[in-house]
Amino acid sequence: MAPVGRVSQAVGLIVIGFLFTVIGAVTWNLCASGPTVNGVAPDCGAPVAFVVLGVLILLVGIVLAAVWAAGGRKTIYPSTDPAVPPPLIHPVVVQQTVVQQTVEVRCRYCGGLNPVTAIKCSSCGAAL
Repeated sequence: MAPVGRVSQAVGLIVIGFLFTVIGAVTWNLCASGPTVNGVAPDCGAPVAFVVLGVLILLVGIVLAAVWAAGGRKTIYPSTDPAVPPPLIHPVVVQQTVVQQTVEVRCRYCGGLNPVTAIKCSSCGAAL
């Protein structure tokens, strides 16, 4: 992060540049709308210079604020040293086993196993 002193200096330049520009523009407007004396318009060169100087100070303040604010950010790139191998990524094998149970009942006559949904015994044919 940029030091607070630098950023506050840049903000100070922006404020001073803005004030110079506004004061110069107002003075220029008042000078330009003034009356002519014997057909000669008043000299408004100083307020114009004030506006130009204010705009320049404003731009310098904006540029310095942007540069100093971005100066604290660092981009860290991964190592590209050929002596350091990249990390190995082992594949993960997922194995899924499905276990299905069937419920069976014993026939009361012969003892054979039958599915619970059966109506007759598959061995002797008796009703379940």
